[in-house]
Amino acid sequence: MPGITEEWKIFRDGQQLEYFIKISGFENKMQTWRPGREVWSKVFCHGESEFSVDIYPNGDLKKNKGHISVFLKNRNDWDVKVDISFQIGKQRKDGYFKILANSSRGWPHFCEHRDILAETALDAEGKLTTTMFIADIWEEVICDGKVTKKLLEETKEDVEDLKSEITDLKKEIKSLTSKTESGRKEVKKILPETQNELACLRSEVVDLKEDMKTLLSQFKSMGNTSNRATSIPCPECPICFEEMKPPMRIVQCKAGHLICIICQSKPEVICCPTCKQEFTGRAFGMENYLRTLIG
Repeated sequence: MPGITEEWKIFRDGQQLEYFIKISGFENKMQTWRPGREVWSKVFCHGESEFSVDIYPNGDLKKNKGHISVFLKNRNDWDVKVDISFQIGKQRKDGYFKILANSSRGWPHFCEHRDILAETALDAEGKLTTTMFIADIWEEVICDGKVTKKLLEETKEDVEDLKSEITDLKKEIKSLTSKTESGRKEVKKILPETQNELACLRSEVVDLKEDMKTLLSQFKSMGNTSNRATSIPCPECPICFEEMKPPMRIVQCKAGHLICIICQSKPEVICCPTCKQEFTGRAFGMENYLRTLIG
């Protein structure tokens, strides 16, 4: 948002993205802006996906007034999963989110106004600096399908262009053969060259058709692979009932019952919902097993 934010980003180790947003006059915005009025960042890319950040100085909804709300917006036509951390002053939140296409996920109660004022998170000019870390991102395989479709469309266009060139050459040959004897002699001179060009073009048409068959075969095999992956049985979290597919992190209790790390990290979940025993840590064996099955 020009005039309100300053933004810059850093890529570390080629994968982790650090995105900084400095918002001017933030203390005044906390006190005077109505709930639901946001400051939004510029659109930025990570991998093949585009994102933006929405920050509500006085809450995204009326019931969240007095809090700062923070959301990451997925601006793509496909779903993504992100391992994200967000920091304002000393306040930091971590999350592993699946964000649906053209939707947002985040923290409606990221922190209270008094936390920001007590920590003196604002600089002398009343500006607030926020930092977002995206460690990993997983994008839906549908992106590859779109690329394949695009390649198929481009290949079809090339074939049509070649057909048009061949038609033009045939018309040119026909026109030349109807001219005078001198014209016929000229045709005889250029005919071998034209025939060679036609032979090359026909060869290119054959190659392009083979490429199209290969691409169609790859596209179909991608769909079959996706169907096989989704048909493999996968354990469900007993709290959110989501399938715990890779790269989901899984936690186990003493009795071996499984739960996703997102639900286990909730404050109200203090023990196994199945047997009431305490959790022992990550279920690395199950994660590796599912990764071998599903990929």
